[in-house]
Amino acid sequence: MYRVKPWLWFSNWRIVCRVLAAPLVMLLTLVLLSFVGLQILQAQRSMITVGYEELQPVLTHATSVPQELARIEAHLYKLSAWGQIGVKGSELEKTIQSISRSLDIVRIDIEALDTGGLEGVDELERAFKDYRSNTLNAMQLILRNATLGAVATRGGHAVYVRASEAARRISENARVRARNRAVAAINAAERLTRDFITASAVAGLLAIIISLAAARTIVAPIRGLVRAIRALLAGDLTVTVPFVERSDEFGRIAQSVKALQDVLLENRLAANQQEVKQAELQYIATHDALTGVANRKAFDMFMTEKLSGSPQTAGALVYILLDLDGFKPVNDTYGHDAGDAALKALARRLERSARPGDLVARIGGDEFGILLPMHETRYDPEAIANRFLDAVRRPVSFNDQDLHVGASIGIVRRSDVDGGTAEFIAAGDQAMYIAKQEAGPSFHAYRSDSTTLVSELAERQKIETALRTGEFVVHYQPKVDLRSGSIAAFEGLARWRHPERGILKPVEFLAQIEKFGLQREFSTVIAAQVVRDFTAFDAIGKTDLGLSFNLEDGLLATVAGVAALEDLIRTHASIASRLTLEITEKVFVSRASAAIQTHAIRLTDLGVRISVDDFGTGYGALRHLRAFPFHEIKIDREFISAIGHDRSMEVIVDGFISIGTGLGAEIVAEGIETETQERYLIQRGCRFGQGYRYGTAVPLEEALDLVRHGNAVSPRPATGSDNGHDRLSVFDCR
Repeated sequence: MYRVKPWLWFSNWRIVCRVLAAPLVMLLTLVLLSFVGLQILQAQRSMITVGYEELQPVLTHATSVPQELARIEAHLYKLSAWGQIGVKGSELEKTIQSISRSLDIVRIDIEALDTGGLEGVDELERAFKDYRSNTLNAMQLILRNATLGAVATRGGHAVYVRASEAARRISENARVRARNRAVAAINAAERLTRDFITASAVAGLLAIIISLAAARTIVAPIRGLVRAIRALLAGDLTVTVPFVERSDEFGRIAQSVKALQDVLLENRLAANQQEVKQAELQYIATHDALTGVANRKAFDMFMTEKLSGSPQTAGALVYILLDLDGFKPVNDTYGHDAGDAALKALARRLERSARPGDLVARIGGDEFGILLPMHETRYDPEAIANRFLDAVRRPVSFNDQDLHVGASIGIVRRSDVDGGTAEFIAAGDQAMYIAKQEAGPSFHAYRSDSTTLVSELAERQKIETALRTGEFVVHYQPKVDLRSGSIAAFEGLARWRHPERGILKPVEFLAQIEKFGLQREFSTVIAAQVVRDFTAFDAIGKTDLGLSFNLEDGLLATVAGVAALEDLIRTHASIASRLTLEITEKVFVSRASAAIQTHAIRLTDLGVRISVDDFGTGYGALRHLRAFPFHEIKIDREFISAIGHDRSMEVIVDGFISIGTGLGAEIVAEGIETETQERYLIQRGCRFGQGYRYGTAVPLEEALDLVRHGNAVSPRPATGSDNGHDRLSVFDCR
């Protein structure tokens, strides 16, 4: 029996008192250590804060100098570029003011750095004086002579590099000083930390001594009981439980553990009997009684488990439906015993042909379902099917008779089937049925593209028929003179007069036209319709109205396409000057941009106008505007819709108007919906506009009615109805 040491004066205490002795000592120790640690943290924070407050202004000024120098250099080059292309006005003045402000900021930063006592400030100050002088001279030259100003700007780059390098060294010196201060603070903190660790070690040692003394009186019995309990938890129910004979608290605990051991022994015996019965029931529930392979229930459970995994795992699952051929004659000729023997033998062969992890199940009288989890790169339906066909081809011996049975296999991969589990299984049935049509053992791998291909061919035929029969028509949206409110022109927007679905906008059919590569045919049909409609406007005396429509870049890129367009325009030469062909910025970066530019020039030689549609959406560049022949710029609705609540967008719109006007082009704002937008554009010099405020696209007869009794339009209230579908309806093949 365990005996306590007589020299431990508290060994006769109750267990609860002995247990509490060590925590109380530890608690007092922790309180003391917390107080000391708080004092150390406050000292560390004070050292770091003082160092940061001293160095933060110096670091700020040191970082600001190279940034401001770079900003000055960028503005100077922009000023030089604007001077060469003749840009004047408020933007030029703002840039000059920005350069002056940046020069003042650098001067102030250098003065602050000089006060901070950093090395190299004198060198930076001299370099900045040279750079400031050079910058001011370059600005004056730019304002007087753009070419000399550009030369001076480039010549002063070396001065900028020297000043920037000096600023970089100053910034590096500031960072070095900050790093040194931080290292000093860290060293001081480490000294305080070492002192704290020493005090903690002393206090901890005292607590450990007291804890060990208390633990000696209670740990030994607890260890014995813990070993017994762990053995029970590990399943060793034969372990001897110690201290059962004691009458103290440990004795009562030991007696409870012994009672638990007895209950566990009884439960284990009952559980073993239950496991045997459960295993038998589980096997019966998930296996075919005749063949011993999995049954339909196990097949469904396995499929559900695999299909509920990750998309990659589910998509790679392969399902084989194997139907035995000639099994009924075997049954009828040799009897059911022969049929059963054949099923058993074939089931064993199929299992041997499967891999570990595959499932072979009998899911019908003479049908087997096989599930194969696979990797996409290993999917070879022919090799898989032949492996199982070979297992069936060999005859089965029964009572000295060779039983010959064949098989038809349908094989399908989950990723090849749209829909859910039912569609997956149905695809296997369909593939097996197709294989069944072949003579002899065969297989068919399901393909998902058959139905899709038939559907796509039907859709293409519908579009080609619509192009031939005139189902595609043109509606017209007015382009308004913002100053007078009168209609200056119409833009032709394509519509499909579908025999079943009614009038369709391009958002509902353009994707299909692009998919089938019918953009050129579509462009030709719409162009011919617009040219024919000119005669209707001429007939009511509106010979000054213009019409426009979008051209697909593929039509402009080919000689045949441009030739057809030229023939159409020559046939109606009287309208050439009133016809505007709209192209998008996409042609600027097209691989055929050079050919498109040449062909566009040929069209302008016939009197046709060229318009850049959706300007500002990301493809174009200013150099393209200089090289490409155009007469009109249409600002995209994305920018117009922001007028009145996004100043940055308004600045961009102002820039577009200035650029277009400076290049001699007419400016058209698209997507105008509100009076605020209209008023803003008029004030900025934009002459023409389109959008819901002036009307959406209407059929030809309604467009004629709009201008038959005068060209003025009544602005419509902004309702947000122009949700973008009408904009997408502008004929294009984008």
